[in-house]
Amino acid sequence: MPLITTVQGMSIFAWLFISFGLLFRFKRAWMLLFGIIDLGLILTVAVGAGFQGNYLPATLKGCRNADRWQTQGNTPSFFSRAADLKGGKSTPGRVCREFVTNWGIAVSVIIFHMLTAYIGIFFDEREFSILNPYRPLINFILVVFGVPYGICNWIWNWLTPRVLFGYRCVLKFGRRMRGLEKLEFEEPRPYMPRYGLMLISNPKLHEILTIEHVLLELVNNLHYEDVINLSLTSKSVREAVFPGRDLVHRVPKLRKYCCDKDSKKACLYCNKKICKDCEVMRYLPGLAGRRHVTWCKPYCSKCYFKQFSQHPWRYKKPCRCRLTDASFEYQDMCHTCSIKETVGMQKARHKRYQQEARDLAIGTYLGPDEKVKCGGCKNELKTGTRWWVCGRCKRECRDAIHPAWIGKRMGPDLEKGEETKMAREEKLESTQSKWKSM
Repeated sequence: MPLITTVQGMSIFAWLFISFGLLFRFKRAWMLLFGIIDLGLILTVAVGAGFQGNYLPATLKGCRNADRWQTQGNTPSFFSRAADLKGGKSTPGRVCREFVTNWGIAVSVIIFHMLTAYIGIFFDEREFSILNPYRPLINFILVVFGVPYGICNWIWNWLTPRVLFGYRCVLKFGRRMRGLEKLEFEEPRPYMPRYGLMLISNPKLHEILTIEHVLLELVNNLHYEDVINLSLTSKSVREAVFPGRDLVHRVPKLRKYCCDKDSKKACLYCNKKICKDCEVMRYLPGLAGRRHVTWCKPYCSKCYFKQFSQHPWRYKKPCRCRLTDASFEYQDMCHTCSIKETVGMQKARHKRYQQEARDLAIGTYLGPDEKVKCGGCKNELKTGTRWWVCGRCKRECRDAIHPAWIGKRMGPDLEKGEETKMAREEKLESTQSKWKSM
């Protein structure tokens, strides 16, 4: 067998030079023929080398124990018998080294000639040819690395987003089961004037103030807080300026005529009307609730999955605008609020922001034809899970101020008829009166 392998190796080595010379005479399709011949010859050598590898050491170091190589009992080794047959000064170790050397040469010829056969067979350099030299390499890479890559890609791009989305849904469901924190507001005591005990010290002044259009001319461009101080002079003046039986209609009119019309705005804490001339500016910590009510928009589950979950992990981190909430800022307020204790005042204001965020999520003050819409697709949001996205950084807002689940919205009472716009405004005005001053 070693002699056969050696002869085959020498023959192939000679054929290598012959085929190389023939390529100068015959090209293109002849290269395929030479490549097939090379492959056939090299396969015969590979079969012989494979059989030899079963009883030969892999290296020359293994020949040190050639006399005991693969022996059982007292049976002499293969190399010992080969040395006896060869005679002379042959030893098992020398014979073993010769076998291993010839076997190594055969393996080297196999490796080198396999490259030659590959070049001969895959000779066509056209891109889509089946004999393109790069095609076997590409197919090998696809087989070895394509399947693991496909599995990893499926896990990363299909399975992972759905797992993360399911995890977020479980957290939302947990918040739904816990429910929303009940917010309690101090209800103002209804003003019930006692006309029998009311003394009018200046009847002419009282008569003038009870005429509404005259009163509105008097308070025109007057600061709203000064109007309140005016009403505190006596019970009769209080009843003339803020009549108990017509308070819902009188307050909006007074607010409309008071203060400078160009710079008129609401106090941040009590919602009284103020302007640039009567406002007080204080340097206080920011209010987190104002950012949520102003910027955050509700999203449906479909839009949330497309824009946030259907991406690699941490593609869009949660909103971190809360880091700016603790920063101090200048805040405009009325004189009454400016002298109040800061911590308690801001805590009460945050509670009202919580209620306002819930009202916006439910659509409490929307008309019968108006619906809460998704910030992404602009479609109507049905009952179910709510996802909130910050309008500043365009990231998910996970603050607990936003409801995680919205139930069915109560429709209008058919027995009472359709609620008019004026009635809704009066209802909103009376609802907000729980947290704002006159």
